[in-house]
Amino acid sequence: MRRALAAVTACAVAAALLGAPRAVVAQGDDARSIARDGYIYGYPLVLMGITKQIATAASSSGQFVHMLSGPTPVFRIVVAPNGDTRYSSTWVDLSAEPQVLHVPDAGGRYFVAQVMDAWTDVILDPTPRIANSSPGNYVLVGPNWKGTAVPGQRIVRSSTNDVWILARTRALPDDPPEAITAIQQQYSVVPLSRFGDPSYEPPRGLLREPNIPTGPTPPSIVAALPADVFFQRLAAALEKNPPRPSDGAIVARLARIGVVPGKTFDVPLDAAHRAPLDAGLRDARALLDRYDAPSVPHVNGWRWTANTGRFGTEYTYRAFIAQTLLAANLPEDAVYPETGVDANGAPLTGDRRYALHFDRAQLPPARAFWSLTLYSPDHYLVPNAIGRYTLRDTNLKRNADGSIDVTIQRDAPAGDQTNWLPAPAGPFLVTLRMYWPLAAGIDGTYRVPAIQPR
Repeated sequence: MRRALAAVTACAVAAALLGAPRAVVAQGDDARSIARDGYIYGYPLVLMGITKQIATAASSSGQFVHMLSGPTPVFRIVVAPNGDTRYSSTWVDLSAEPQVLHVPDAGGRYFVAQVMDAWTDVILDPTPRIANSSPGNYVLVGPNWKGTAVPGQRIVRSSTNDVWILARTRALPDDPPEAITAIQQQYSVVPLSRFGDPSYEPPRGLLREPNIPTGPTPPSIVAALPADVFFQRLAAALEKNPPRPSDGAIVARLARIGVVPGKTFDVPLDAAHRAPLDAGLRDARALLDRYDAPSVPHVNGWRWTANTGRFGTEYTYRAFIAQTLLAANLPEDAVYPETGVDANGAPLTGDRRYALHFDRAQLPPARAFWSLTLYSPDHYLVPNAIGRYTLRDTNLKRNADGSIDVTIQRDAPAGDQTNWLPAPAGPFLVTLRMYWPLAAGIDGTYRVPAIQPR
């Protein structure tokens, strides 16, 4: 029996990786479990593809789109957007040739130029944390590139041909927009064959307000895909962005329901075939909605994100982060403790009033900066009367002893409203961002104070 199963697996792997003809053998509960695991495995790749379609609708490959202001509730291209920085985003294709990313000198301003492969793993992150990371040029190469190194330039290999560059440049409330724009416009991507060619001009960055309604969000689009469409998208994406060697087991299983990299997903979806696949997707979506990574500590109701940006084969965690915190930085660059409950474990709601107190000796351990942002349960900003979505360490009012008291509630508090984080009518979440965290912020030993009901 073991020998027979090994033979089936070997054939499936060969079919998946070599494009050989395949036979669909999984049915019933077997197909259901494969569809569940295949959805979780492929979710980040499919989500990134849809996000790219929406984000690049009016820009060309390698052309940066620079956000001129912070996000508001209508900005829904990515989940959990932050208002601490200004985004500069572009998508590049490495299948034809390498691309050279130029990161400018930020003049002492904090930034992080995050580069992700199509699986959401961070492959490069120039930032002040890394000495001599800017100004600099980085040669981004695809998985099949076999060229020679470029003298004086760093080669960064991506496991996928599709790459997303998302740079964040810190913005302070009193900054003139042109101070940030001057830095943003210096980011560029140039084909390696044209690098150093004075006659070549890279696409000029587009300056854009982020707060333009874009219709359905990428996660909601993926959540609505039927099994046949999801697996069609996954099979097509796997052709351009091939599975990693460590993915052999799941790729072999996917081949058993007809999902093969680069091959059209054309399984006859009669009731017998469709039902278990659709059931598998429902199982996967339910799993992600209730997922709680066991390796992530909980402190005073705050859930910690750990090992973001480098997921390996932790497919469920990777999918969960993609769904709730797409484009999360490496923990060395930023961590995002989040809570949806108060000190008693009751869900946060605009029907109650809350207080959050930070002792002077227990302020968030961040070298760069920290902030508090309020989100809806699906991780988007929610409207409020004064248009305030984030409280930043630089503009929070401190008590005489150096401590900080934050008020979280729906109606405006009496007196000074500097430290008021407006809440919606219903349930909500609060995220604490710490950029360039100290060790206690990375490993979760820093205890974020509990949110106290009043």
